[in-house]
Amino acid sequence: MVAKNAQTVGTVISTMNAPNPSSVDFVVTSGLIHRGQFVEIENASGNFIALVMDVYRTNKYFERADSVKEFESKGQALFEQFPVHEWEYLVANTKPLGVYSGENFYRPSFPPSPGSKVKIADSDKLKQFFHFDENGLQLGNVEYHDLPVKLNMTRMLKKHLAIMAQSGSGKSFSTACLIEELLNRPKEKGRIAIVVLDPHGEYSHFAQPVKDSKFEDFSDKTKIIKAQNIRIAVPKMSVHMLAGIIPGLSAPQKRDLSRILSCLKDDMRKGLGPFDWSHVKDAILKDDNIKQNSKFPLMGWIDDLMSYNLFARTDMPAITELIKPGTLTIIDFSDVVNMKKKQMLVSYFANKMFDDRKSLSIPPTLLVVEEAHQFSPQMASEESAISRSIIRTIAREGRKFGLSLCIISQRPVQLDTTTLSQCSTHLILRITNPNDLKHIAESSEGIDQRSFGIINSLQVGEGLLVGEATGYPLFFKVRYRKSMPSKHEISLEDAALKFENSSEKKNGEAEEFLQ
Repeated sequence: MVAKNAQTVGTVISTMNAPNPSSVDFVVTSGLIHRGQFVEIENASGNFIALVMDVYRTNKYFERADSVKEFESKGQALFEQFPVHEWEYLVANTKPLGVYSGENFYRPSFPPSPGSKVKIADSDKLKQFFHFDENGLQLGNVEYHDLPVKLNMTRMLKKHLAIMAQSGSGKSFSTACLIEELLNRPKEKGRIAIVVLDPHGEYSHFAQPVKDSKFEDFSDKTKIIKAQNIRIAVPKMSVHMLAGIIPGLSAPQKRDLSRILSCLKDDMRKGLGPFDWSHVKDAILKDDNIKQNSKFPLMGWIDDLMSYNLFARTDMPAITELIKPGTLTIIDFSDVVNMKKKQMLVSYFANKMFDDRKSLSIPPTLLVVEEAHQFSPQMASEESAISRSIIRTIAREGRKFGLSLCIISQRPVQLDTTTLSQCSTHLILRITNPNDLKHIAESSEGIDQRSFGIINSLQVGEGLLVGEATGYPLFFKVRYRKSMPSKHEISLEDAALKFENSSEKKNGEAEEFLQ
């Protein structure tokens, strides 16, 4: 039975096709009910936990449009002639999510009876129903219930997370809240490392010391690496990695290149020191076993790689030195324009993290990929999607080795479906593009049609959690962030004022210098 101290809000009514196991209507008899609220419905076999999908008002006096028009057109007001207000009532449509019996929940298979009492859902039952964890990551609150959304870290991240929203709907804000929770996690509860691939420098504020006391300072737990300063060690490149960067490599060319790299690595171990691409080129030129029709394409590809100013004899910085438990490492790509260079960096870092995690050289890690549709696109050739292969591999196999993936995208329709399908939890914020909505509906197994219909009406900061983390679709309000706002969150008015004030200051300094 429903808890005796719970607030009774209504009574189940009988309509044309309801109540049934997937839809129950009730008339509100006390207080207010909101869409997105959770209620309990009495039932002999165990109480229903139900989500309010919609709320509507009705009035017997206003049911027939022709009668209302005829009466009102004569200059008579219904409100003056009849007790209209006494016949107005509120009806809520709900979707039963589960049946609570004892300590267990079951899928609804039998409807409650008309006349059953409806009460506000008990907070303890909601915690159990959605698998909330007191030691979990708090991303927000269940609206109208004052109930923190605390998600078990393993359930949410081990099988990967996808965050999807249109621009300006709060995806970076929500991600920042997730990062804050992970950075604030105490050692005794288990900490993981976080690596963010940041195309636009949206998370660089985590590395800045805080001067305003209303924000929490995470700078001592954050390292920021400018992508322009990164160098990849040629001796650490494998033929497998190179095949991802140079999709045109044939099988014989792979064998030739593998033999050259093995010889140079043997020389390095004998004390000749690390090598770079120039050494590889020299070795290819001197190797008579490589056919001419393979040699010159190899030389051309290596020249192309050298032009990116991305490779050196040693890693700078070393990945194993960056990734530590309870720390955040941001790879800031905002100073790199060339997309192929970005993808090469992502491919190398992701491959290295995957290999290092398999060998337990680094702690369990969450790899956050912002603008994931750039690095793992759906409709692109292998040559234009260098990093897609390793991201797919991590999505399929990373959970076995403690390497979790969080992909973030404002264009889900452009995101690789193989990668997206491996994310067992989806956090969906406001999206209105019909193509993106269709793509989400096809890739999110836990989302139903009625929950799907609410996505495009979500307000900024409201989200829908679907999948492993909660078990059932959950609408919630993202909490306030603790870290400083991103530099990209400035309003257009403030950006305009900042630019003009800066220009005036520079002009004033120039005039003083000339006088």
